[in-house]
Amino acid sequence: MELMSLLLILAVAIAVLGIRIINQQTAAVVETLGRYSRVLEPGLNWIFFPFQRVTGMLSLRIDEVQSTVEVKTSDNMFVSLPVSLMIRVTPERASHAWYKLQNPSAQISTWVLNTIRAIAASMTLEDLFKDRDHLVTQVEKALSAKLEEFGYVLEAVLVDQPTVSGDVQASFNRVVAAKREREAAEQEAEAMRIKTVRQAEAEADAQRARAKGLADSRKLLAEGLRESLADFEKFHVNSAEALTVLLETNRIDAMRDIGKHGNLVLLDVARDPGNAPLLGLAAKLGKTAGNSAVAED
Repeated sequence: MELMSLLLILAVAIAVLGIRIINQQTAAVVETLGRYSRVLEPGLNWIFFPFQRVTGMLSLRIDEVQSTVEVKTSDNMFVSLPVSLMIRVTPERASHAWYKLQNPSAQISTWVLNTIRAIAASMTLEDLFKDRDHLVTQVEKALSAKLEEFGYVLEAVLVDQPTVSGDVQASFNRVVAAKREREAAEQEAEAMRIKTVRQAEAEADAQRARAKGLADSRKLLAEGLRESLADFEKFHVNSAEALTVLLETNRIDAMRDIGKHGNLVLLDVARDPGNAPLLGLAAKLGKTAGNSAVAED
């Protein structure tokens, strides 16, 4: 009876001592006599104490591994890159995460360092500032498979702004400023070229308009002369005499228009001051007009 009581007490003690409560987002690695046995899930669990024991507790939450990587770019610039990895342990491979890595944060940081150095060696300093997405993509591609082998999932890679020395940053700013000035000069030159072309086109249009106006004016003048000559022919005046009258009339009109503008002294240097041909033509026109009047009467 006492033996049964002792066995019962021992069984209850073993049962109680074997109870393990695992918190949420936690995985517990169990060993049986020093050998890996299984992984306990969150909640109430039981192990066969004292032959089994919980040898390790792993958090299943996302962990951040930070490191600063010193890299040399393809244009021989030394840059510091702050890098952060977001990783977590997968429950089904928790034993790999526990047994295969002695110091996960330090070892993962070393992998990040080597990977980023290899990638950055083919990039320029400007590329690191402008195209960090390329660097992130390459790091994810290189580390995802390796971390999965050791029971980790790579959730995200964050690469912060590269940091360079003050002298390098000043030089980089001067290069960027010179590039911007060159682009501004090219744009200004292009604007001047466009303005010059537009002015030339406008001047050409104006020349064409003036030429057309002059041609139209000459056409009107010719039409007027033709009508005037036709009128002179009605009075039996030949073309030479009629043209003389028209030219003299235009000369007198021009002198009158010139005299209207300002104080001008005009010297008429006509070769025939007496205008004898015009007087004779006027008499002829008067005689012709008189005969016409008599004929009409």
